[in-house]
Amino acid sequence: MKPILFLFCGLFCTSLAQAQDEGNLLNELQEAPVSQPVKAAFKTTRVIMSHSIETVNKDNLDFRVTHRFGDFAGKSGGPNTFFGMDNSSDIRIALEYGITDRLTAGFGRNKSGPGGPTLDGHLKYRLLWQTTDNKMPFSLVLFTGSDWGIEQKPAATTDLRYGSYANRFSYVTQVIIGRKFNQALSLEILPSYLHRNYVADPNDDNDLFAVGISGRVKLTRRFCLVGDYYYVGGKLREYGNNNGYYMPLGLGIEVETGGHVFSINMTNSAGIIENNFLAETRSTWSRGEYRFGFNISRNFVVRRSKEAPSY
Repeated sequence: MKPILFLFCGLFCTSLAQAQDEGNLLNELQEAPVSQPVKAAFKTTRVIMSHSIETVNKDNLDFRVTHRFGDFAGKSGGPNTFFGMDNSSDIRIALEYGITDRLTAGFGRNKSGPGGPTLDGHLKYRLLWQTTDNKMPFSLVLFTGSDWGIEQKPAATTDLRYGSYANRFSYVTQVIIGRKFNQALSLEILPSYLHRNYVADPNDDNDLFAVGISGRVKLTRRFCLVGDYYYVGGKLREYGNNNGYYMPLGLGIEVETGGHVFSINMTNSAGIIENNFLAETRSTWSRGEYRFGFNISRNFVVRRSKEAPSY
């Protein structure tokens, strides 16, 4: 998988360099008299696991449901669990609100994390916005989020995670750089940093650095292929160490129905948010340990504003 990341980064950087001389991005907008922000590089604020460069429009509310089942095959999958459908690894219900067209705030609850149920919140700000005349050839989004374990301390446990509230917090920061190359192809790269206040394994790292890649290929007006992959550094997660950690990889199909956007996917990650899947992916595609999942996004207009879009 590691060569895939280097190949993607090379292609991405080369394409950005060439973009300065390509003229307008979208064929139908080549004659536009003024520069316009490029819209709909991705259909929602997430690809599969990854956040996309998209933010929620001002005064809009995005209601999201994400579900991960159990392993399709491997030692815990197969017919006995109806190929993972009898098991649920994680469920997340969340809301994301557009404070402005550039700034989004989100809040969610996850069924399970490394220490049980969690609450999470995030802020997402589009610092740079790709334009149709390529004066700005890409979008750049800043993302920061926090996750807090809310499970009550079991009576007989000695787990230090429950020693203080601070031990249950983790924090993630990302810079998301993406570009819509044409009507069919959008790509992004996500340098990421995760800090966990507490780790159960003394050999593990509290601080993890990762690089993600995500993409969307439009097949028809309503169907797209989507995918994402993360390379996570750290002494327990380098390839060949056999410590039970693996790199998160997701592949899926995205379907737009007008009001809803569905992503039907397969991943080897049980966790849904970055705080979980970057640090705790313990399944591998090579052993059939991938799981069926879906993302559902439904957008609501909370208040119609007469103001011009704040690009």
